[in-house]
Amino acid sequence: RAGISNYQRNLVSRIGSFENDSGLPLTLANFLDFHALRPVSLYQKALFARLCERAGVGAAFAMPEDEENRLCRGLKRICHWNSAATIRTVRDLLQAPQERLNQLTEIERSLLSMLHFSLWTKNTEIQTLEESLARLKAQPRFFAELLELLAYLEERTDIVTRKADLPFVCPLELHANYTRDEILTALGHWSLGNTPEMREGVKYLAPLNADLFLITLNKSERQYSPTTMYQDYAISERLFHWQSQSTTSINSPTGQRYINGTSTLLLFVRECKSADSQSVPFTFLGPAKHVSHSGSRPISITLELTTPMPARLARMTRRLDVA
Repeated sequence: RAGISNYQRNLVSRIGSFENDSGLPLTLANFLDFHALRPVSLYQKALFARLCERAGVGAAFAMPEDEENRLCRGLKRICHWNSAATIRTVRDLLQAPQERLNQLTEIERSLLSMLHFSLWTKNTEIQTLEESLARLKAQPRFFAELLELLAYLEERTDIVTRKADLPFVCPLELHANYTRDEILTALGHWSLGNTPEMREGVKYLAPLNADLFLITLNKSERQYSPTTMYQDYAISERLFHWQSQSTTSINSPTGQRYINGTSTLLLFVRECKSADSQSVPFTFLGPAKHVSHSGSRPISITLELTTPMPARLARMTRRLDVA
């Protein structure tokens, strides 16, 4: 707590002297770039607008403290967004007139719902997407900062994403990053008012006939029991070795789905479980199909990705396997 307090005082000081030090107008993007700060570091405890107020270079504004703290954490939770197409669509929708919002497509509604859960989390009394957007727009200083952060993330993203070839409508982009909550929302398992638990790293979504694999590559013994220390790693940019849960037998309905290709297998991977005091997002590798398997309880399966993973991800997952 003392470290965060000192960090905030340092930020306030830097914000107060920014224009003299840099010769640039004070904006969120200029401040982050000039001081080589990551957005996730800025949003440790306060909104940028609030830090500007404390530095005497921003107008005062009123906002309920609990809501401000929650939405500040929400901005921290969307700092991983790296699909330019997704960010651009969400920014446009946030600024669209009500007439346009009354005609949302299924994908657009999913994207705004993903934003809702990232900002508010599932522990909120908000029951509709319309109410969620109205609450955001009711706080003009926060809403302006949200748009500014999204513009910054869109401008700085360094990956190329595209839609996956799937047998159902899905807003997720290949090789973009998503949290578990965003994934469950995008695939229709979560909706406002209905957020069933998902404790394991696998989930069968019956309405889509899809098996969801959330894979953490670097499993530490402090965070996982011996029965969940699975052997998951890339063999190549297209082939991935994955191990089922320890209770899954080759003859079970679940095992048969994995092996016979009767469902769509969706792979999401991340290097570790947490960083920056929050959960690390998953990278969407897209659909995959069974190539070979061995064993039972657990089943070791070699999967072939429809789209090769980026070289950086293949290198990272192979390195973890060797380690």
